[in-house]
Amino acid sequence: MTRALQLTLALVLGPLAGLPARAQGQGAPAPPPRLATTWEAVDQPMSALLNGGQRIVSATGPSFTLERGGKYVVCEVRPAGGMRGAPDTTSTCYRVN
Repeated sequence: MTRALQLTLALVLGPLAGLPARAQGQGAPAPPPRLATTWEAVDQPMSALLNGGQRIVSATGPSFTLERGGKYVVCEVRPAGGMRGAPDTTSTCYRVN
């Protein structure tokens, strides 16, 4: 076992070492509830939002997070072509706060 693997295991499993068996399994407390979040459709394409002052703060694959004044919008871009043979690049955006 390499030193890096030993260190990783110690960091991950270390906090569990002192717990009784019940706390590690069935008797563990339930995770916090998943709360509803704002997911409001925006009636503008991503290009219009960018032209209106939003800026890209994060991008992962076809998803972009835009921000302006502490307000965030998440957009998904679908390029023209692809398996659907779409003639135009499109986007769908949602306000999250």
